[in-house]
This record gives sequence, structure tokens and C-alpha cells, in this order.
Amino acid sequence: MSNEDQEILDEFVVESLEHLADVESQLLSIEAAGADIDVDLVNTVFRAIHSIKGAAGFLGLPRINELAHCLENVLNLMREEKLVPTSTIVDGLLSASDTLQAMVADVGASNEVDISNHLVELENCIKSGLAGGSSEATPPAEAAVAAAEPPAAQEAPATPVPPAAAAAPAAETTPIEVHIREDLPLAEALDLAVADAKRAREFAEAEAAAKKPDPREAILAASSEEPRSSGEASDGRKTSNLKSTSGSESSIRVSVETVDHLMNLAGELVLSRNQLLQALAARENNGFESVAARINQVTTEMQDAIMKTRMQPIGNVFNKFSRVVRDLAAKLDKRINLSIEGSEVEVDKTIIEAISDPLTHLIRNSVDHGMETPPQRVTAGKPEYGNVYLRAQPQSGKVIIEIQDDGRGINADVVRSKALDKGLITAEQAQQMSDREAARLIFLPGFSTAEQISDVSGRGVGMDVVRTNIEKLGGSVEIFTTLGTGTCIQITLPLTLAIIPSLIVRSGADRLAIPQVNINELVRVRPEDAKQRFARVKDADVLRLRDTLLPVVRLNEVFGSQPTGRTIVQDLAQEGAAAQNVIVVETGQQRYGILVDGLCDSEEIVVKPVGAQLNDCPCLSGATILGDGRVALIVDVSGIANYTNLRAVTERANAENDDQHGGQKTSNEVQSVLLFNNRDHESFAIPMGMISRIESIAASEIESVGHREMLHSRGVAMPLIQLDMCVTAAPADRSGRLFVIVYSVAGREVGMLASHIEDIRAIPLDVDTDVHSERGIAGSLAIEGRTVRVLNLHDITHSALPDLKGEPKRTTQPDLHLCLAEDSAFFRKQVSNFLRDAGFNVSDFEDGQEAWETLVQDKSAFDLVVTDIEMPRMNGLEFCRRIKADPELRRLPVIALTSLASETDVSNGRRAGIDDYQVKLDRENLIRAIREQSEKASNNKSDKESKEVLV
Repeated sequence: MSNEDQEILDEFVVESLEHLADVESQLLSIEAAGADIDVDLVNTVFRAIHSIKGAAGFLGLPRINELAHCLENVLNLMREEKLVPTSTIVDGLLSASDTLQAMVADVGASNEVDISNHLVELENCIKSGLAGGSSEATPPAEAAVAAAEPPAAQEAPATPVPPAAAAAPAAETTPIEVHIREDLPLAEALDLAVADAKRAREFAEAEAAAKKPDPREAILAASSEEPRSSGEASDGRKTSNLKSTSGSESSIRVSVETVDHLMNLAGELVLSRNQLLQALAARENNGFESVAARINQVTTEMQDAIMKTRMQPIGNVFNKFSRVVRDLAAKLDKRINLSIEGSEVEVDKTIIEAISDPLTHLIRNSVDHGMETPPQRVTAGKPEYGNVYLRAQPQSGKVIIEIQDDGRGINADVVRSKALDKGLITAEQAQQMSDREAARLIFLPGFSTAEQISDVSGRGVGMDVVRTNIEKLGGSVEIFTTLGTGTCIQITLPLTLAIIPSLIVRSGADRLAIPQVNINELVRVRPEDAKQRFARVKDADVLRLRDTLLPVVRLNEVFGSQPTGRTIVQDLAQEGAAAQNVIVVETGQQRYGILVDGLCDSEEIVVKPVGAQLNDCPCLSGATILGDGRVALIVDVSGIANYTNLRAVTERANAENDDQHGGQKTSNEVQSVLLFNNRDHESFAIPMGMISRIESIAASEIESVGHREMLHSRGVAMPLIQLDMCVTAAPADRSGRLFVIVYSVAGREVGMLASHIEDIRAIPLDVDTDVHSERGIAGSLAIEGRTVRVLNLHDITHSALPDLKGEPKRTTQPDLHLCLAEDSAFFRKQVSNFLRDAGFNVSDFEDGQEAWETLVQDKSAFDLVVTDIEMPRMNGLEFCRRIKADPELRRLPVIALTSLASETDVSNGRRAGIDDYQVKLDRENLIRAIREQSEKASNNKSDKESKEVLV
């Protein structure tokens, strides 16, 4: 086979696999619709199969052509509404499409595959379906011909054609099948047409002379014949040199726009290189800085563009699980709905390929172990249909995948007992172990609670492999379960593995890299503050951080340094001790601090595998070469947590912290705010959740356009606001550098000028709304003995820019009634006021308990709930759980208001059923979210989401 022919074959494989990628989920949707046939959807599947059939006929792949042709016949009857897609018929279609996909993937051996069973099964589908059909259906003889007749170009004479046969009557015609490629450019289509015509002429004489067999005999012969050797095609052409290809694994599709962008960036990089060479030749030191900055910018943009070419929607993996759940539920006699969310989330191709097997095992476990049979569910007071949720959501450079079910949950006592029987834990460990720690025992090698081994599960090897494979990708696995309610497995993975932004730290003489995706914050503790910030819990160092106790590990001791035997407080008490740097990291649900000797730099690193000597080190995930040429090892944050058994320390620290606070949690909510001023002795605060970024500029960069000041930022002219023109404040000092605080209003970016950025603080936002009643001022705070005014950005912006044009306003339903639960009087007043200004009808409550009591009295009173999380009596999570557990309220959308929402907080909220998270006082985004969620809920009342698959 020539290189050109091989390229055509490779292209056929790639395109055919793309056609087949969605066929499975589409067939399941067709099955779910039943007699109410979605003709457009059937047409979509028909066109995909038809394209494969046509190309296979041209390339001399008779088995692929024949199987696709039979699939096409069944689909054709469906789209003509002569055949109802029952479960039996869809089973046959799914089985045949699986084989078709396997044949396409291994195209070189496709002619050896026995497809006779599929041909008979599909023919039976047609017969059984038409037997109960209308009298207008295709006559039996014609139906048999349509189902059985292979393309004429594929038929070959069984015996040599005698000369007399060549002189056939002139009235006989030779049928020629034409396949139209609608998506090809004209020139390419013409080339294919010429090739098809030439090939048709070559075989026309033989086709005309051959005696056509009876169509019924043809399909029976095709079903019973022995597989031909791969070197003989049905038309007599040799195909022995067909190569097995796996185009789907070795290639990816890249849009022309992306390629053009990469070409432009490559050109920019060449120009910058030339400038650098000229500057070096002329020894122009002044030119190096600008050229280096330009190269850095172009390289970053090129890196981002290249990384995007590797990103693929996670739906490529998720979509196959509808079939898995359907088949497994039928096998186990269970009724299960699978709901898929977040299919559009994009992750690196490497991760897509690696998570398929772990997710398959978790889904099968959920259906087999987690879900009860219909009688068991009815006895437990649950609906017959169980629910399995497969979700993905991006979060701070990571993707969170959740597999949740509303089944029986995990019995912690049974897990402890099994672990004891297998010798995995001691009796003392079992007694001290919390239920959550006990649930995590299912990830140990060889652990299983199944009473008997089946072909579905029960061998005790799966969950350990799941955890190992996920951790190899730099991720983590957590489990949350409630007996009788259900289980949720949460997987946290990086979005990409190739290039990782990292913090370079020093431990002794070594440099190590900690991925920034795991870093929450940096804490620097001075020697004089050591006793207030550090403590000991059960012989372990912990850090006091905003009313929580976090375990702390010393990085040098993790990697082999001899422990000193002293506590951190004792180290800081020594003469000449320097301040200590603690990096607060998070992996899954585990937060802890890493004590390092120094902070070096922030750098984007390229991950390389470690040598064989370090392969078994659980605390390392790889290595990298730094900009100065030195090698740095990459810290595995999850591995350190497991290696040092930090979960046990965290449990004890949390228990001690609760004892110290008498089991009561403070209701003062912590809010991250930016503090700035234009002169000494005055300060302003803006919640960080409302700020997009902060830019440093020179006053000369500001342009005056009419009566406004503008700044060109990221290719857009951004209006600037002078604070002193809106509230009582000093004007910004323009003698030096200025800061621009960028935020969004009505979909447009706006900048506020400031002279000095003081700090970013996480503080209890106890705002006094009575002292300052000025427009543009939301209230005041007392911080370190001084008054700080909290700005109302919405009022300030519309005061300074009354004609600001942004996204077109959408009308709000005047009868949309919102339930607002918020314990802070300041936030309750602010949020309820701007929601009423937006046209909503709002009822506000002081906590979740008050809101719940009102809600249960009239379950149709509200259209949507907006709730705080931290509230007395009943918090937002418990409020949401009660709503989602009530059959009459479960479809009521719930939006949570947050201030400092960590990954853990968001994950807990998602499991409780919260539909969306929004930052407090971010007026625009909250209103947008309310509209989106209310529209979604309104649509769901009339029609269930298309992604939900009923089994």
C-alpha cells in the first residue's frame, strides 16, 4: 500500500471513530424516547453509519460495509416510524455498533471478523418489529431485499465468467451506488468522484455478467461463510497490506483558528529572537529588558495555545457510562437513572485516557454495591429508581469529579470488622477509628465487603488500584458516605500534567517544587508570635489559622533529615531564630502546613519522571530542571499526607479545637478584602471576590477621551473611575505609579484608581451600616483601631458612569419569589436591597431554620433559594439537604453565598445539592445566576434534562 493510500485509510479510521463516538449515547436516548421517536436524532445516527458504509465500500472493507449496511436498514425503518426502538432492538444496535467500532479501530483485521451473529440479530429485529407494525410497512420481499442486498460494487462472481455471459442483453443495467460526501471541499469531492467512476468502470463488465443471487440467499451466505483471509477483499482486490491503525489514540483534531494562532505566535517569536541577536551583537543592554519581556509574553501565549490543543471535553469519557449503567442495571435487575453534569469541562488528553478505567470501576461499584434493588428501596421508603450522579467541575486549576449515589451507603462497623478479619488493622486501631477513617479502609489492597465474588465486583482489588492510578496523576480520592442515604466518591485531578506553575522552596541545601494548584496560602510566623500560632496535639505540631488547627510537617524531616526532637515553638525560642515560612496546602479534603527553610521563586516547570532509585518514594511526583539549570524534585502533596498519616492528626486537632470552643462555632464570617487608600489616615475596603485583577500603571498611560479617563488594557479601552468624584475621599496621587483595581459591571470591565494598596486581609466582616449613610459606601469596619469604609461598587459605578453600556438587560419575571437566608444583618440588607432593585420579590430570614419553617408551610411559595452557609441553628448545607430530600421541593434551585469558599467548602456544598456558588455583594453575577437557575428550573418542569438516562 502506498503512503497516500495509507493516509486515506488513517483518515477513514479517525473520521469513522468520530462518527461512532456519540452513536452509543444517541441510541440510548432513542431507546428512552420509545414510541415517541425523535426522527432528527435517528437521522443523525443514520448519517454517521451511512458515511462509514460508503467509505468502507470505496476502500475495499466488505465486512465493515456489510455490517454498517444492516445497521442502516434498521435505522431507516425507525426514521420512517415503521419500527419502534424497543430495548431488544436497541440491544442489537448497540452490540453491532460496538463490533463496528472495534473493526474500524483495527481496520487491518476487519475482514477477518465474523459478523454473522449481528446480521442475523439485526434481521430478526426487523422481522419482530415489522410483525406488529402497520399494514403500510414495506412488503416482506422488498424489506428483505433492502435488508440483505449488499452494495453492488462489493459483489464478485463466484465462478469465472464465461465468454457467452459477457454478451448480456442490452436492456440489462448495472446498478451503481453513489455516496455523497457533503462535508468535503469541492476539489476533494471531485477527486473522489473520478476515482469512484474509474473503479466502477473496471468492474462494470463483471458485475453485469454475474448472476445476481436471491437477496435472502445473499444474507444467509454472508452470515454462514467462513471469514476470508485479510489478504482477499470481496471484490477480488488484495488487502494484505492494510495496516492496523489507531488514529484516535495517536492524533488529535486541531481547529484551523488554533493553527493560525500558533503560526502568528511562531512569527512573533522569530522576530523577538532576531531583536535579541541584534541587541547581543550591538551590546545594547537597554534593549535586553524589552526583548526579554516580549519573548516571555510570546512564549506564554504559545504555551497556552499549545496546551489548548491537548484539551478535550471530559464527556469523551463520561458519555460511555450511560451504556455501562444501562447494561449493568439490567443484569442486576435494578432500576437506575444516571445523570451526567459537566461533560463540557476540558482536561488534558493524558488525563482523559488515564481516568477511564478508574471511573468505570467506581461506577460499577456504585451500581453493584451501592444501589439497592427496587423492592429494597421501596421498603426503605425510597423511589424504585435509584440515582447515580456523575459530575465534573473545574476549580482553581483542577477538576473535581464526583460519583454519587442515593443507595444504601457504607456501614462503617462492617468495614471495621472486615478489616480486622483480614488483619489490615488492629483491634486498638479499630476502636479509635472514626467512621470516616473506617470508610477509607476500602482503598486498602485486598479489601472487599462483598459476600460473594461475581464477574461484576467483589475481588477486593479495584479500589486500591483506583486510588493508586489517581495518585499517579497527581490527584486524590475522598469518600463521603451516610448509612441509608448514599455514598459520594470525589476525585481531584490537575487539568494538565505537562507544565505546572509551582513554588520553588528551599529545604536545607535542596530545592523542591510545590505545585501551586495545591497551595492555599503562605503564612510567615515571627519568633515572638510562635506561642500564639503553634501548638502540640498528641505529639504533633499544629498551626492555629483562623480558629482552626492545621497539622504541620517539616519538609526536611520528610526527606530524611534527622528529627531534632524539639517542637517548632522551641526552635523559634532559640537565640537568633528567624521567622518561619509555612505553606498551607490542600489535597482533596486534607489541609495542612509544610514548614520550609526558605522561599525561592515562582516558576512554571516541565514535569520529568524521576529515576529508578526514587520511584518508590511516595512523597515525590517527579522532577524538573529550573531556569538556572539545577534539578528540583517535585513534592507530592497527597503523598506526604498519606506518608505522615496526617488524617489522624487532623481528626485529633479538630476534636481538640471543638473542645476549646465548647463545641460552638463562631458566627462571625471571614471575608477576604482588599485594603487601599489615596492618602494616609483614610482606608477603603472592597471584597476580593468582586475584583478581577490589580494593575500597576504610570499616570502617563491614562488617556482623556471627552469627559472620561480611559486605559487601554488587554486590547480594550477600559473606563476609569476617580473615587474622590463619587464619595468623600482624597484624589489619587499621580506623581508616582498608580494602581488600577479592575472589576466587572454589566459585563464591562471598569478600573478604579488608587494611590496605595495596603493589604489583602481575611477578616470577620462585622460591618456597621448606621454610621456612614453616604451613597457608594456600604458601611464601615474597625480594623486595628481605625475606621475602614466598605465600598458599594455598584452604586459608585453607576454614579460615575451612568451611561455605561454592557450586556443587554434581560427582563426579570415580576412574580419570581426568592427566599434569602442570611444571618448577617449587613449582608442581608445589602443583598435583599439589590435583588429588589433588580425586580425580584424577596423574603429574607435570619437563618436556615427560620427559612425552612416558612418553606414547609407553603412548598410552592418560592421559586428559588439564596442562602448563606455559616448560620446559627441551621446552616446553609443542612437547609439545602432538607430541600433536596423533600420530593416536592427537590427541584427548587439553591444558590449559596460565599466569602472565602475553599475547595472543600464548594465540594461539600455540591454534595448537599447546592446548584451554584456566588460571591457575596457581587451583584451582577448573583443576578445572572438567579436568572439562569430559574430558567433552568422552569424548563425542567416541562421536560427532564436531556442528559438524564432512564434505565
